[in-house]
Amino acid sequence: MREEALPAFADSVADVPYQVRTELTVARTLAAVRAVTTPQRLSTDIIRLLDQVWPLLREQGARTGHNVVIYRPGAGGELIIDAGVEVSGGFTPRGEVRPVDTPVGEVATTTHGPDAGAVTRACAPRRSPAGAAS
Repeated sequence: MREEALPAFADSVADVPYQVRTELTVARTLAAVRAVTTPQRLSTDIIRLLDQVWPLLREQGARTGHNVVIYRPGAGGELIIDAGVEVSGGFTPRGEVRPVDTPVGEVATTTHGPDAGAVTRACAPRRSPAGAAS
């Protein structure tokens, strides 16, 4: 596992130190919503997306884990994100909320929040197996 400092985005999440680790991971299933965002809108959009996921999971009585955001590069400096919640035992997709598997392989991850485990962010694998979608 390697630790690196996370570069700060201009005008977002100011003065919050993050420690980024790389880990080998297995797929985890999320109930998630996808969006295209910018670094400046990132924190607002994550909350907006999670506000769609949590009511559905509560309504269905799903067993939940951490909030997770998967980041992928988009065009022109945008980010494609899947913001969701770990689920075990499944859930019924509805509207924009659908199942998403987290990347498999080496990922960059960080945790932050009031209890230092509230949100986990994972990037797409640094290396993906041949033929695998990223």
